[in-house]
Parts: sequence; structure tokens; C-alpha cells
Amino acid sequence: MEKDFIKKIGERKEKLEFVKKELKKKFIGIDDVIDKIIDTISLWYMTPNIQFRPLIVSLWGITGVGKTDLVRTLVKLLEFTDKFIEIQMDISHDYTRNVEHYLENSGVDTSEPAVLLLDEIQRYRTIDEHGHMIENKHFNDVWMLLSDGKFQNNSQRKREIIELLLDEMYWEDRRDDDESEIPPTETTSDSPTPVNEDTSKKKKKKNHRFHTSHWSANRFKKMLNLQISIEEIMGMTLESRITMMEASLKSGNVNEGKSYEKLLIFVSGNLDEAFKMADDVEDSESDADIMHELSKRVNIIKIKNALRQKFKPEQIARFGNNHIIYPCLDKKAYDKIIHMNSEEIINRIKKEHGVKISLSNDIYDIIYRNGVFPTQGVRPAISTVFNVLGSNLPHFLYHALISNQKEILIQYSKKTLFSNIGSQTIRKEIILELDEIREKKSIDEVMLVTVHELGHALIYAILFNTPPKQINVNSSGLSNGFVVNHNSVDNKTFLKNKIAIYLSGMVAEELVFAEEYKSSGAQMDIIFATDVAGSYVRNYAMDTTISTVDRITTQSHYEANYDVDKTNDTIEALLIEEKKRARDLLNKNMILFKKLVKHAITEKKMSIEDFLEICNNNGMNLVQLEINDKLIYSYEKKVIEFLK
Repeated sequence: MEKDFIKKIGERKEKLEFVKKELKKKFIGIDDVIDKIIDTISLWYMTPNIQFRPLIVSLWGITGVGKTDLVRTLVKLLEFTDKFIEIQMDISHDYTRNVEHYLENSGVDTSEPAVLLLDEIQRYRTIDEHGHMIENKHFNDVWMLLSDGKFQNNSQRKREIIELLLDEMYWEDRRDDDESEIPPTETTSDSPTPVNEDTSKKKKKKNHRFHTSHWSANRFKKMLNLQISIEEIMGMTLESRITMMEASLKSGNVNEGKSYEKLLIFVSGNLDEAFKMADDVEDSESDADIMHELSKRVNIIKIKNALRQKFKPEQIARFGNNHIIYPCLDKKAYDKIIHMNSEEIINRIKKEHGVKISLSNDIYDIIYRNGVFPTQGVRPAISTVFNVLGSNLPHFLYHALISNQKEILIQYSKKTLFSNIGSQTIRKEIILELDEIREKKSIDEVMLVTVHELGHALIYAILFNTPPKQINVNSSGLSNGFVVNHNSVDNKTFLKNKIAIYLSGMVAEELVFAEEYKSSGAQMDIIFATDVAGSYVRNYAMDTTISTVDRITTQSHYEANYDVDKTNDTIEALLIEEKKRARDLLNKNMILFKKLVKHAITEKKMSIEDFLEICNNNGMNLVQLEINDKLIYSYEKKVIEFLK
């Protein structure tokens, strides 16, 4: 027995290793995520007999990084498709739904391992943006399931079982009435006995294999929490089922809620509150490697804080601590995804038509340039692959077939795909929307964005003695340029610095274009600056106000100072003060600012390396930090001085 168990464990261990390798072939750039998932579910898969409550695994990330698809693929590879239930946690239905209903109608036995996916959990919020409770009529039983795998007792089940059997007795009597009849015997000269019509209709009892329907047997099994098969119940006589029902009622187990202790529950969702980079930069110009590194900042604490904005604390606790966080994909991952999807199209053409198509590297470059939005996942990139190749390769395939060419190379130049096929050069113009937007951007727009973003970048460098992580002055038009900053451990000085940095883009416009022609591009800068200034005064007690100042309508466990209006003037004065500081700093460093603007216009870009070189060649001593290095004051040095 022990040897059989060890053998089974070994086989399942090998199966998990196989599944892990297959997942990594399909899902690019998330090897660490796959490793964590396989490690987390290994106990559930290898020794489910020792599991006494559901295993809950939460998957968090931006859209399009492979959360839902990975679970579906995992289920398929583990051969659990007949024991898999997927629920979209969408409350926009006009009828009541619950999780128990899904499980009961899935065919999954309560005693066997199964997989449940609760997808898009962020849609099923129980508190709104203001902290007010949301009364949901849907899926309220999900919290019981996540707690210990058990649903609440059902006091009506005894009545339902009795009603079911009474219905069975009724149909049993009807069936007896409809049994076939023996026809009357004809009279002959040898048998003069007359036929008695009253006794001629003798009933002939049929020998039925099944005594109830599949639907009734299934319902009976669920109501009594039976471990026998539905087919066995269908073969039981009514008397046998009544006996079983009586025994169950005497035991008192009938009313107990169903227990799904062998479940593997995946909770999946997009938490924008945790993945702030998904909102900060929605542009194809953002650096995928930088977004990848920024997304690594998201940890279990940030996830729980984001969940607090959607769920009650006791509900968050029921998600457990198996939180697996997907990073944004890096450049290498996007390149591989583009190549894989391109090769899939090319291989199908080779298989169906016998023509081998090769693509030059610049084709992959234009797909990346027009398809990769680092904070929007793989879908835009895959869509662009099919837009560029799927709609254009048939044109070249046709010419290859009529020229009897078995191998062709397709290249790109100046909005045109071309290939030398036989004695001809076949061309096809293509439309690349983002390239079109870039080209249509006027020189005036470029100048405006350049001045604005370099205003941010220079004040950032002056105040924090380091360049930003990325400076974009030549946006595609989806966002008008941006500067990516470091994370920081805030203090009074750093918060003031942030306000000045946010307002420095507007200040740069005023200095170059005059007050009358500054643009509306500082709208979000003003919002962010005001938010920091408001926290500075109302939350952090860094001005004359000591108390926490808040609106009386906010739902909170804590009391606050509700005189919000009194602090408005203080906040406005702080903003004016920091705007003036940004103006003074730019005026003081105007020669350097002009050199930065001139370089950006000439090169049509501003790399961090060039920014660093120009600044340091002009008297600054900037130190470049790594992407995930935090800006923090030297508190250690101050403590050492204090202890002296």
C-alpha cells in the first residue's frame, strides 16, 4: 500500500514538472509566476487526501498578462476540465445567483479535488469609492466558501427531500397504471369457457433497469450528500430510496451545508489601485523595461491596501496570503511574443501552401513600435501582428504561388512591404496608425511637449540630485509626453519638492511662451500637486494644522477635524510658494535648460544618458539611481550625529 502511494506521488510530481514546462512555453515573461503557482498547488495535487479546507490562490496583475488563460491552460494540462468551474464575478445581472448553485450543477463531487476560478473579482466590490456598503444580491455565499469551504445549513432540505419522494411515488403509481395489458384469450370449440372481460385485463409488471430519472437521482444525491454514483441511485427502487432517506433524516446530516474542502480556488483580478503605473502612463512610448521594474514594487501589502478600497477587512482576510503578483512584461518578453505569433502565421502558410516566408527584422520592429503598450498587456501586440501580417501576407503568397516560388523574403521600407519574387518586386503599402500619429504631430506640438517635460526633468534633477528614470518628449499623441520618477520615502522636504516638480512643467511654459500662451497640458500636474499639498496640510500635520482634517461625509472608524474650508487657503499658499520656487530654480539654471531643449529638438528625443551627461558637463553632480532605488533622506547619518 505504501509503495503504491509513493509511486502515485512520484507520478504526480513528474506531471507537475511537465505542466510547468508546458506553461512556460506558452506564457512568456512570467516564469517566476508559473513557478510560484506550481509550488503553491503541489500539496493539493499530489496529496489531496490530507487537505481539509480549500486552497485559495489569488492572481493579481494588469489586464492581458495571462491570469485567466493560465488557469484554463493549467486545468487542461492537469486533465481537470471535467472538474473545473469558472465564474465571472460580475454583479450586473438582474437575477439572483450564488456560488453554491454553480458548484451543485457542475457535476463536481464534494469529496473530490476540483478547480474553481473566481474571475474579475474586482467587479464584485462590497464597498464603494467613498467607503459606503454595497448591498449585493449575487454571490453572497462566496465568503462562506472562502472561509472554510462550507456553505450554510439548509433547514428546508428535509421538506425538499420529502417533496421529491412524494413526486416519485406519484409517478410510480401512474407508471403502474400505464403498464402493458394481457389481451383476452379467444374462445375455441375445444375451450368453451367464456372470456370474463373484468379479469381479462391482467397487468403484466415490467422489469425496469432504472426506477427514477437522472435529474431526480442527481437531486436526491445532492440533497442527502451521498457518495454513491447517480447510476446506482437510478437503479434503486422507490422503497430503497425511502429507506435511505429515513436513515439520513435520523442521522441529522441532511440539513448540513455542502463542504468543498478539496477545492483549489483561484481568485483573479485587476487591481488598478495597486498597479498605479497602469494609469500613470498609457502610451506606446513608455519603456517596457521600466514599467516591468516599476511593477515589481507591487507587493502583498500594496495588494491588501488596494483590496481595502473594494472589500471589508474580514472579507480580505478570507483571500488568505497566497497572493501571486504578475509583473508587467519587459521588452524581451514582448519581442518573443511578437516573434512567436508571427511564426505561427508563417508556419501555417508553409503547411497549407508549401511556401516558406521569412521576415526582415525591421518588420518585427514596426510591429513592436505600433503594437506594444507596456501597461496594457499582450493583446494590443498580438492584434498588431495579425493586422500587419494577416492582412498583407496573402498578397505576397499569391504572387509566390503563380511564380512557383517556394521561398520568399519580405522586407519593409517607407510604409511599404516589398519582396523580390521571380523577376518582379512586389510591393504593398501598409497603414501603421501610431507611426501616422507621430508623423502628423506638428512641430509646434513637439516644441510645447519638449519645453514642458524638460521643465519637470530639470527641477527633478536639481531637487533630488538624480535624473528621472525616463523622459519622453516625442510622444505618439496618446499622452503628451511624460517623465517617470523614482519611488520615495516622503518627508516634509520631499513633499514640497514633489509639488515644485509637478508645477515646473507649467512654469517652463510660462517662461518660454509667456503667461498668455501656456497650455492646458498641466491639468493633471495641478491635480497631483494639489493632492500632495492637501495631504501635507490635512493628513501629515506638516503645516500649522496638527489635526487630521477630513470631510464629514467620509466613512471612517476615526474622528477628524471637519473644518475643511479653513485649510483651503493654507493649501493654496503652499502651491503658490512651490510654484515660485520652481520658477526661481529654472531662471537660475536657464543656460542649462536651453542646452537640454536644443539637444532634444535636434535629436528628437532625450535619453537619460544624454540628460545626465549634459547636466554634469554644466556644473551639476548628478548620481544615477537604479530603477527601483528609493529616494530617501540619510536618516542613519542623522542618528549617528545625534548619538555623538
